[in-house]
Amino acid sequence: MKSLLNNFQNSLGKLSIAFNKNIYINAIKDGMLAYMPFTVITSVFLIIGNFPIPQVNKWLASLFNLSVLEWQNRLGIVNDASLGVGGLLVLIAVSRNLADKMKINGMQVTLTSLVSFLAITPYNKNKGLNFLDVSTIGAQSIFLAIIVAILVCIIYRWIDKKGIKIKMPDSVPPAVSSPFESLIPSFVVISIFWILRILLDTFVKQSALSLINIILGTPLKAMGGSLIGIIVVKIFGQLLWFFGIHGDSIVNGVMTPIFQVLQDENKNASLAGKIVPNIISQSFWDGFASIGVIGSIFAIVIIAKSKQYKQMKKIAAIPYLFNIGEPTLFGIPLMLNVSYFIPLVFSNTVSIIVSYLAFYWHLVPLPTGLVQVPWTTPIVISGYLVTGSVSGSILQLICFILVVLIWIPFVKIEDNNIYKKENKQQNG
Repeated sequence: MKSLLNNFQNSLGKLSIAFNKNIYINAIKDGMLAYMPFTVITSVFLIIGNFPIPQVNKWLASLFNLSVLEWQNRLGIVNDASLGVGGLLVLIAVSRNLADKMKINGMQVTLTSLVSFLAITPYNKNKGLNFLDVSTIGAQSIFLAIIVAILVCIIYRWIDKKGIKIKMPDSVPPAVSSPFESLIPSFVVISIFWILRILLDTFVKQSALSLINIILGTPLKAMGGSLIGIIVVKIFGQLLWFFGIHGDSIVNGVMTPIFQVLQDENKNASLAGKIVPNIISQSFWDGFASIGVIGSIFAIVIIAKSKQYKQMKKIAAIPYLFNIGEPTLFGIPLMLNVSYFIPLVFSNTVSIIVSYLAFYWHLVPLPTGLVQVPWTTPIVISGYLVTGSVSGSILQLICFILVVLIWIPFVKIEDNNIYKKENKQQNG
């Protein structure tokens, strides 16, 4: 058994190293992390503009002598300026991160990515004029933005390594020489994307955005947006944690773009007064699928009698109210502790299934997508904010109680063993 666990740990360790060394996955992860604060900032404005109590909305609008609709539109400007161009933000963040990891000119690569992305983005035609439709560079274009950023960096680096560039004398300041040296690489990259745009328009009759969302986006959303898919992803992440590998950093690097696209679809539907389409989104992942390990420390708070666990509850309980689990994971410890393998790996699954069914059966309103709270927001508060309903908080409480009940028998066994050892040592 020990040999099997060691082999499994080694295999997962190699997988983790491969993920952590992969500059493309890390660039996507870091790029999405750079994008995330804007989702929270936008949520603040959308909460104010779409407060769940109508009287509050009317009162706030009256302060500025506006109708409720005008008030909501004014606050929606921040959404249009941030998440409304979400694909553009992700493109800039990923291309800059990847350029830095490749050690090529970050500024010029970022600008080249921007031009290439806009060159391949579909335009709308009106009265013989072409104009950029802002909706084509929103969160729905995240997949295309990531692909463009990666391709631009790869092509740019290849040209740069070949030395195909205008070389300026050493006496020329870098601020002047750098843009000139990027002329040829940038020209080639932009030309490639322009040619690709022409070919798609001429022969395929579909935009790159449509193709990417059909070929790549549809299956990814189907996988990440399904009950089975999210259970498999969460179990895999928790399995990595068991073997001492930061599961969230690996899983989130792949899944966050998918969850963000699903979140944006919910937000757009909510703003348009339509039915929210997706049960699973970033809000579901952060606010409901994450309820699992918290049960361990609060099981300890309830039943611990050993000195070790009594000390643990003083250290780890408060941080976990804000979803900071490292003191619990390392302090109990849960990693590589076979006694806790089952609840560590599978307790989140219970929260996922219960929450999914509650949303599916319309017992709780679906997360609107209007609000994306920081991951440190305590449960109950986050449940109310993302669903706009007290029933969201109640659902989180039910999941919390269930995972605590799951953890209690495992904690009790381990706590008794530690208690006996402490008594034995004390009595000599």
